[in-house]
Amino acid sequence: MRLPVRKARTRIAATGAVVTLVALVLFAVIARIAIQRFLLSDLDDELETLSVALGSDLELRGTTSMPHETLRAGVETNTLVYRLAHHAAVLFDGRRVLAATGDLARHARLADLLVLARHDERPFTVREPFTPQARLCRFRVTHLGQQAAGTTLVIFRPIETVTRTLETVDEVLALLVMAGFVASAATLAVAMRRALAPVEQITSFAANVTARDLSQRVTVAAAGEEFRRLADVINELLERLQLSFDAQRRLVSDVAHELKTPAAIIAAEAQELARGRLSSDESAAALETIAGAAAGLAREVDDLLELARGDAATERATERFALDDAIDDALAAAGPLAKERGIALRREGTVGAQVEGDYAGMVRALANLLINAVRYSSPGVEVLLLARGTGDGFAEVDVLDRGPGVPAAERERIFHRFVRLPNARKEHPEGSGLGLAIVDQVVRRHGGVALVLEREGGGSVFRVRTPVQDANASMG
Repeated sequence: MRLPVRKARTRIAATGAVVTLVALVLFAVIARIAIQRFLLSDLDDELETLSVALGSDLELRGTTSMPHETLRAGVETNTLVYRLAHHAAVLFDGRRVLAATGDLARHARLADLLVLARHDERPFTVREPFTPQARLCRFRVTHLGQQAAGTTLVIFRPIETVTRTLETVDEVLALLVMAGFVASAATLAVAMRRALAPVEQITSFAANVTARDLSQRVTVAAAGEEFRRLADVINELLERLQLSFDAQRRLVSDVAHELKTPAAIIAAEAQELARGRLSSDESAAALETIAGAAAGLAREVDDLLELARGDAATERATERFALDDAIDDALAAAGPLAKERGIALRREGTVGAQVEGDYAGMVRALANLLINAVRYSSPGVEVLLLARGTGDGFAEVDVLDRGPGVPAAERERIFHRFVRLPNARKEHPEGSGLGLAIVDQVVRRHGGVALVLEREGGGSVFRVRTPVQDANASMG
């Protein structure tokens, strides 16, 4: 049953109360029927006892010239023997009343008796037609045979006592039903109010949470396990939102800081050029500075867009590609910078396996590692790339440099966005701290992991571990 109530607790309590009312009414009806049958069963036993006793005697003796007093005497005798009371009897055939108890012989009408005789021999209840009171009586009809063939014996008794008892039972049951309904409704209302109090508390808390302050946490006192779990889920959600908003604030702050420098350089050099006071050499240098700052600005914007696409879980086209091909393209992408800085790039080993995923993203991630190694290595050294399959469904690509290394405490944080070590920011101000963040994002998207280790003899080992598939597998 659906009730037009807005509040869930009121609707649940009302529904429960209605269901309880239906159950109580059903119980009352069943109880009423059972009590009635119990009370009438004793009367029916008495009617049957008297009918059998009188009927048997009449069937043996016959009904010829039978005076009324004979039937009355028989009823009185049997009621005394079987301790019966308040019974009356009429014996008749299709033409007249043959005998009756009391004054029924004067008041009983044959038409009324013939209507009663149409019933079978099972007891039934109907109002008697013999007196002005029209009392409610219990009747039993017996169709006689043998010497009394063709006659009908009707025995009955008033049941006002039973009727009054049943009326009292009806009143009591109705009172119990209403009392049970009211009690259940009140109990359910109180129970639902107490049970859903944590929901009200959580709702009130959630309504007051704002993006400016996500440090609050919901607490639910004396609640069940379900509400504690709900509170835990909300707190975990708030924690994730807080981390996300904090990261967003840091991102905005870092982006503003990182982009402000090249933008300021471009603006300053452009103003000097606009004044027209620079020599040709100075103008060329200013244009070169502007070009370099613009290129750096474009790289940082591209890196930010790449990270934003990854954060938004943008659907990307996937393909199956050879990891060795991605390594070759990454080496080619890092080659110009390595040549400019006088650093040799060397590769050892092959993977001989395929990767299911984003080819361009994997090339970019590996190229970022190589460019990072070239940028932080001294001129004249070698950057080594080692590729191998591990035999357990994974491949590892290591980029080894001879740079300053990464302290153990910073090896996890270095893959976060805009994180640059102090010496790196000082020696290479052109960086933005997004390259390794892109590496981590791409590798994770492929189901792998990126980490940094210490290289023996100095420097770092940047490792990409990613799942691969057999090169001979189907290209479906």
